[in-house]
Amino acid sequence: MNFEEFGNHIENKLNSITRYELLEFHYEPFSFGNGLLAYRISGRNHRLIYDGRENELTWERSEPHEKYFGAKFSMFKKFDGLNLTEEEINNSLQQGL
Repeated sequence: MNFEEFGNHIENKLNSITRYELLEFHYEPFSFGNGLLAYRISGRNHRLIYDGRENELTWERSEPHEKYFGAKFSMFKKFDGLNLTEEEINNSLQQGL
């Protein structure tokens, strides 16, 4: 699965869990498949950064009610690869609220 397919996969899972707003999508297919997805979920900004070279996904989040541009993100979780289950997403969102 490439990062573009991963974005569609995540959005399908988010649709079944909660409402969200896509803030940013950036995919670099010729740079190891790196990518960035940013969402606004329940008043908090969430950013998923994929490092294709290391095959590592980093989930960052901001403080509640910050504007996306200018928000200070902190690392929330790290995953190996692009395999996030609906349960992992739901549990992570519950921890962040």
